[in-house]
Amino acid sequence: MSQSELVWDDEALKLLEKVPFFVRKSAKKKIEQTAVEGGKKRVTVELMEQIRRERSAG
Repeated sequence: MSQSELVWDDEALKLLEKVPFFVRKSAKKKIEQTAVEGGKKRVTVELMEQIRRERSAG
């Protein structure tokens, strides 16, 4: 699966819109990369929150 094949839930897209515009593109790329590496087909709010927690802990 590639990043272009991922499906974004509406709620996840709304959350992405809250990311400051100047980092939104790189945040989206990182989220999609993490999803693909994890074998995910869909980006959800839960996935986004998991990624945020992992980055905060790291």
